[in-house]
Amino acid sequence: MLLDITQWWQQLPHSEQIFWCIGLISNTLFVIYVFLQFHGGHDHDVHIEHDNPALGILSIRGILAFGMFMGWTGLLVLRNGGSMPTALTAGVIAGLLAAWLAWRLIRMLLDLQSSGTLDPQQVVGQTGQVHLLIPAQQTSTGKVMVEAQGALRELEAVSEGDAIPTGSPILIVGLTPEGVYIATPFEHNNPN
Repeated sequence: MLLDITQWWQQLPHSEQIFWCIGLISNTLFVIYVFLQFHGGHDHDVHIEHDNPALGILSIRGILAFGMFMGWTGLLVLRNGGSMPTALTAGVIAGLLAAWLAWRLIRMLLDLQSSGTLDPQQVVGQTGQVHLLIPAQQTSTGKVMVEAQGALRELEAVSEGDAIPTGSPILIVGLTPEGVYIATPFEHNNPN
């Protein structure tokens, strides 16, 4: 079996051997990369926060996609009677397209992802309702329910004035140095 593979390899033209090597090495590295990702590995791609695809394709995924598509497309062109320059051109074009598509796909998936982390400044100015009594003069914290960043959240709040009873509408007016929200009673403006 090994002798047959060796004979087959030696009978290939050098141009085909080059594309076979590029394709096989890229595929092998891709399988290792995927295996490591699914078995506790972490994504060590360089994350560049630019919308420039030329920078995004320089990730590990982009380079592997380039190598795989360049190798197999070049080999396919040679096997169908194309010249080495034609195979090289087609391989580079296919590799660049594959790397760009890999970058776009990952970018789209990352755009769908939400960290769930609340930005405290996004809460200031929001209205809500007292969930647990807020004691007077910042003596202790109470709980408020406020819609922030598309989700209803229970947050700790204090009052700088009088106590605010459960069920009262409130307005978040600021943050204490400890990161607790400052709430004040809020009157709904009723146009009637």
